[in-house]
Amino acid sequence: MKKLSKMRFLIGIIIIICTLFFVACQPSVKQQMPEELTMWHIIQEKPDSLANILENIDPQLLPDAQKADYARWLANTHSRQGRSLMNDTLIHFSVDYYKKTDSEHLLETYNLAAEQADWDNTHVSQREQILQEALDVAQTKNDTVRIRSFIFTLSRLYKSPEDEEKINELLLIDKKYAGEQWSVPTYWNHTNLYALMGQNDSVLFYVSKGVELAREQNHRLEFDLTREYARRLSLEKQGENALKLLKEFEDRIPSGFNLKIDYIITWINMGKLDSAQVTIDSFRSMLRELKKQINYTTNIELDIVEMSLNVFQSIINTKKGELFLFNDIGIAADNIHNGHKNKAKIDHEVQLVHNKLIMDNLNLDIERSKLKQRFLWAGMGVLFAFVLIIFFYQRKLLRKERSVQQIKEQLRIHSLQLSENEMLISKNEDIIRDLSLQIDEGGELKQEINQLTGENETLKQKNISLQNDIEHYSKSIGKNNREMEVYEKLVEQKARLQERERFLTTQLIASTPLLDKLNKKPRYIGIVEWPEILHAVNQLYDGFSYRLSLDFPTLTEEDVQYCCLIKLRISPSVISTLTGISPSSVTKRKQRIKEKMNQQRPAEVQKEQPIEIYLWNYS
Repeated sequence: MKKLSKMRFLIGIIIIICTLFFVACQPSVKQQMPEELTMWHIIQEKPDSLANILENIDPQLLPDAQKADYARWLANTHSRQGRSLMNDTLIHFSVDYYKKTDSEHLLETYNLAAEQADWDNTHVSQREQILQEALDVAQTKNDTVRIRSFIFTLSRLYKSPEDEEKINELLLIDKKYAGEQWSVPTYWNHTNLYALMGQNDSVLFYVSKGVELAREQNHRLEFDLTREYARRLSLEKQGENALKLLKEFEDRIPSGFNLKIDYIITWINMGKLDSAQVTIDSFRSMLRELKKQINYTTNIELDIVEMSLNVFQSIINTKKGELFLFNDIGIAADNIHNGHKNKAKIDHEVQLVHNKLIMDNLNLDIERSKLKQRFLWAGMGVLFAFVLIIFFYQRKLLRKERSVQQIKEQLRIHSLQLSENEMLISKNEDIIRDLSLQIDEGGELKQEINQLTGENETLKQKNISLQNDIEHYSKSIGKNNREMEVYEKLVEQKARLQERERFLTTQLIASTPLLDKLNKKPRYIGIVEWPEILHAVNQLYDGFSYRLSLDFPTLTEEDVQYCCLIKLRISPSVISTLTGISPSSVTKRKQRIKEKMNQQRPAEVQKEQPIEIYLWNYS
């Protein structure tokens, strides 16, 4: 059994090394296509850096599945940056591929494809066609959240009276999937759709219901619904009710500039120009203070707010019979345009410098990584050659050892037979002596004596033959004993190679940023970090977690995580820090894992064997 375990251990090392070399031969795909969770985090936090990396990848070199994901990630990154998707035509390949594979990312990709098709706002029909197809797919999948989203996006494309039939169709679909108990987004969609058709009574009904439900659920759409409801009330000459609604909302949730604009609109519609003027004056005062606080030079949002105030001021002056403030509006518009141009130039220069720094740092990191990999792979190559030599030589020695055992067994049997023959010869000689004393004149015992003498001669010949065999076997044993000494030296050499393997594994762990950080400064591992750790372990040990889950299906996801930490040769005290439990609880957890594995494979996972030894040798 020990010899078989050694053989399995050596074979496991060979498999690991071959896997590592295979990974080394394909660094571009492995390094450039991280996991979904990691990519979404980077898209949200560092879209500029991610765009620079993705734009330097040639998608034609990727397999179809990764090419589809690549196009989706790149379009998402550009959208996150606020850039045009003019050149992101590959997103349509993603749509076609996800259709064939029925991917979970299909509906998300439809939105990006629609945005790309109408990148310059002149291909509305193409955008509508893609969104209509997406809506059909969402209905097939019965995905109510996506259905509402596509209905809302489509409704923003319809503006003319000729679109009334399409709007009615969207209303029917929205009602169909609303169910018995309507949601806030459903009321919001109905409000927008009926507003497009100019049916104000229906708009007032659905927006009021939406406000009530949003207030009960503290929904994020409450602000938009409240503003829409106030504007509709104001248009219907119900200004007092609109002001009351805005005041109730502002008392509960202070909302800043936007709500003050609704106050101004309501005052103007009610004809209370003095109240509107007071609100505008207080608004201007707030803007001046805000500009001082942020060390204002140019800010497009503040300039737009200021221009809106000038428009309202012009309306009030017109109603009072005074002149329009075209000059103020023009100045504000010029400020917005010039400020936006200057800001765009500055941002462009900053982006160029930032991109250059990122590329320089990236090239330095790549060179360091390549140098480190060369040393590691050179060491792995030497280790691989030694392991192969030991493996084949050990197999040869095992065959010779079996031969030695057979020779020893034959030697033992021959020695026993030789001993028995000598005892039988001695006994026969004693009988011959006794018979010689009793021989009578008739010679009746002579025949028996001759028979015994002949038997003794035969036994002596056999003994000579056995003695020759024993001498031959003894010489063979001496020769094999010398080979066994060589074998023992190789065993010692193998132990040194195992130490070398542990050292190289430590170096590989150090080259993985997250594992290196956890090894040097142990801390509690969050949920979002586990996929990256499992991915690194699977790369390092040939899909370790997947094979463990297949071989031992009773292990939970948390059990597999503990096994991965043990496989990395992390001590129990450090594991307790990483998992946030006491060292004694870590020991109990390992015992439970070993019991589960023993129930699945009692011949492999022995009760007296520590779980660490089995997992370190698991291949």
